[in-house]
Amino acid sequence: AGGFGYGPAFQGLRAAWLRGDEVFAEVRLAQEQQSAATGYGLHPALLDAALHTIALGPMLQEGEGRLPFSWTGVTLHASGAGEVRVRLTPSGTDTVALTVADTIGRPVATVESLVLRKRPERLGEAAGGDTLYRLDWTPADTSATAPEHPAGHWTLLGDDDFKLVGLDVRTYQNLAALPADPAAMPATVLVPCAPEPRGVADAVRTATHRALTLLGAWLTEERFADSRLVFITRGAVATTPGADVPDPAHAAVWGLVRSAQSENPDRFVLVDLDEHEESALALPTALALDEPQLAVRRGDITVARLAATPLPASAAPAWDPEGTVLVTGATGTIGGVIARHLVAEGGVRHLLLAGRRGPDAEGAAELRLELEELGAEVTLAACDVADREALAALLATVPAAHPLTAVVHTAGVLDDGVVSSLTPERIDRVLRPKVDAALALDELTRDLDLSALVLFSSIAGTFGGMGQGNYAAANAFLDAFAQHCRAQGRPVQSHAWGLWAQRSEMTGKLAGADLNRLARGGIIPFSSEDGARLFDAARAVDAAVVLPMRLDTAGLGARSGEIPPLLRGLVRAAPAKPARRTAAGAGAAPARLEGLKQHLSSLPEAERGRFLLDLVRTTVAGVLGFDSVAAVEAERGLLDLGFDSLTAVELRNQLGKATGRRLPVTLLFDYPTSIAIAAYLEAEIAPEAFTAAAMTFPELDALESNLAEVAADDEARTTLASRLQGLLERLDQGPEGAEDAVVGRIDAASDDEIFNFIENELGL
Repeated sequence: AGGFGYGPAFQGLRAAWLRGDEVFAEVRLAQEQQSAATGYGLHPALLDAALHTIALGPMLQEGEGRLPFSWTGVTLHASGAGEVRVRLTPSGTDTVALTVADTIGRPVATVESLVLRKRPERLGEAAGGDTLYRLDWTPADTSATAPEHPAGHWTLLGDDDFKLVGLDVRTYQNLAALPADPAAMPATVLVPCAPEPRGVADAVRTATHRALTLLGAWLTEERFADSRLVFITRGAVATTPGADVPDPAHAAVWGLVRSAQSENPDRFVLVDLDEHEESALALPTALALDEPQLAVRRGDITVARLAATPLPASAAPAWDPEGTVLVTGATGTIGGVIARHLVAEGGVRHLLLAGRRGPDAEGAAELRLELEELGAEVTLAACDVADREALAALLATVPAAHPLTAVVHTAGVLDDGVVSSLTPERIDRVLRPKVDAALALDELTRDLDLSALVLFSSIAGTFGGMGQGNYAAANAFLDAFAQHCRAQGRPVQSHAWGLWAQRSEMTGKLAGADLNRLARGGIIPFSSEDGARLFDAARAVDAAVVLPMRLDTAGLGARSGEIPPLLRGLVRAAPAKPARRTAAGAGAAPARLEGLKQHLSSLPEAERGRFLLDLVRTTVAGVLGFDSVAAVEAERGLLDLGFDSLTAVELRNQLGKATGRRLPVTLLFDYPTSIAIAAYLEAEIAPEAFTAAAMTFPELDALESNLAEVAADDEARTTLASRLQGLLERLDQGPEGAEDAVVGRIDAASDDEIFNFIENELGL
C-alpha cells in the first residue's frame, strides 16, 4: 500500500508487536536463503526485512514511506544469523535505534542511530550493473609471498618441452606413473600443454580431449586429493589490450579447466607463460599465490581480474542500409531478438537469417512477417554454418546489389554435465557450432570488407560455468579467436553474454537450483530490451572481447566470505572483523572448520548430530530451491529428492564452505541421505574431547577481540579488571583453592547475591 514491492527473498517479516512507540518483530530468511546466511556478517535480505518494521511504527505519518539514509554506531556482534528478533525504538525526529538478537536473545547487531528520509515520488529502477565488463590481467601482489620450493614437491608430466630452465622438478611420463602411496605424492604436478601441429579446429579438439582425460583421471584417483594439477600453456591468453592470442586452441583448454575449478575448488591451476627464461623462474612465486589463473610475461606475474567498462558515450558504428546482414541461429530466441533490433533500431533493410531448420523452425514464419512489416527484406535459409561448403553456398546467394556487410553469429548448442561426466563426443558436439562455424565465417568473409563480425560467446568461458565445461571451452575459444583476428586487423568482436531473462532453447532447461546458484554468484538476468541495448553498447567499445552482463557487486561485497579471485578487483570485500560467535537459529552455522568445532563444543552431546543434520537439510533445501526444509526428509534418498550430478557438486561445495573442509567428490553417492551425511560430518569434524579448556579458550579469544571496546568505557573497564583479577587469584590457588574460594563465596553470600552470580557468571 505504501508503494514498496519485495520479492520472496525479502519477505522475511513474520510477526510484529507494538509497545508504545517501540516495535518488536520476528524476522526469518526464506528457506532457500538459509544456507547462504553463513556467508554473510548479516544477510542483506534479513537486515532489509528487519527494517520493514519502520513502516509499522506510529512515529511515522500514515502513507509516508521512509528509507534508510544515515547510519551511526553500527556494531555486528555475531555472524551467520538466519532468524532474528528485532527491537525498533524512536530516538528523535525521523531517527530510530535498532537492536537485533538471535533466537535465544544474544545480540547480533546494534544500530545507535538510523536517520530516515521520505521516500521519493518515483523510485528509480534498481541499479543492476548495466555496465559492460572486460577481463584484465593485473600485476600480482607478491610482497607477502614466499616462493614455493619445487624440490621434492613438484613434478612434471611428460617431456620438458617447455624447457622450464632453473626449476628442479622430477619428470613422470603420465599420471599412472606417479607414486601409488598418497603420502609420497608431490604437492604440485605440472602439465605442459604443447601447441598442436595441425589445423585450428583439429587442434582445439585434440587439446581439449587430452585435458578432459587428465581432469577425469585426477578427480577419480583418491591419491591426488591433496595435490593440485597445474596446466601450463603458452600464448593461450592475451594480457594486454590488442595483443594477439597465438594459441587459441589452448584457450579452449582454459575454458574447460575453469569449469573444473568451479566444480572442484583448489584442485586445479592455470598458468600461461611466454618464452622468456625469467618467466619459468617466476613459477615458484606465482604458484605460491592464492590464485587459480595466472599469466607470466618476462618474469612479471599477472592475475585475472574482471573490470567494469562504462557504457560508451558515442554510438555504435551504423549498419549499412544497403548491405545485407547475416544472422546465424536467427530462429532461436536470442537470434530473433537481435534480428528485430537490427531492423527496428539499427535501420537494417536486408537480412539473411540462417538456422539449422530455416523456415521450418518454430516461429520462423511469424518472425519473417514481423520483420517485413517493419520494412525489411528477409531471406530465411536452412544452413548448418559449421559446414564450410554449406556456408559457402549460402553466401553465394547474397545479391551483388546488397552485398554482405556484417555477420552476427548467435548459433550454439548445449550438452551440460559436470566435467567428470563429459566425453570427447559431448565436447565435440558443443564445439562444432562455435569453433567450426567461427573459423568458416572468418575464412569465407575475410575478403568481403565486413564492417563487423560479432561472435556471441558466454561468460561461462570466462567464469567457468559449473556443469558446462564443454560450453566454457567453446566460448573461451571464441573470445581468444576474436583477439587473434582483431590483432591482425580484422573487425571481429566477441560478446561474452551474461544471463538473459527471456527463456530460450538453451536456457529453458535452467531449474530453480541453477538460477539460485547463478544468483549466489552475483549474476542478475537482464531483459531482452536491455540485451539489445547492451549489444549496441558493446559494439561501440573498441575491444576484441566485451562482457555484456549484470552483476550484483554490492551483494557480493556484503558477504563476509572470500570473494572469488576473478572479482577481487571489482568487488570490495567486507572488511575483516575479529572472530565472532555464530548466531543461534535455524540453519545458522559457523563458516569454517574451527568455528564449527567450537560451536559443537558448546552443544550437549545429544544435540551435535541434530545440529549437523539441520545444517545438511537446510543446505539441501537451498541447493534444490525448496520452499521449506520440511521437504527434506532425513532418511529419504537425495537422488529421489531430485539431485543430479551438478546439484551433487553444488551440495558438496556448499557443505565444504560451511565446514571449511574438503569433502569427497563422491559424497552424495557414498552417503545418500541427509542423516548419513550428517553422521559422516560428525565423525570427521566433531572434536575428540569436549573439555572445559576447549570451551574456555574460545571465550577468551572473543573477550580479547572486544577489549578495545570495553577499555573505552571507564566503568566497564574497572568492573572487568576486578573480575579478571579475582579469576587469576582463584587460578593461582589451583583446583582445591578454586573450589574452596567458590564454597566460601557461596557461604558468605546472600540469596540475592547467589542469584546474581548465577545470572551474570553462569548465564542462566
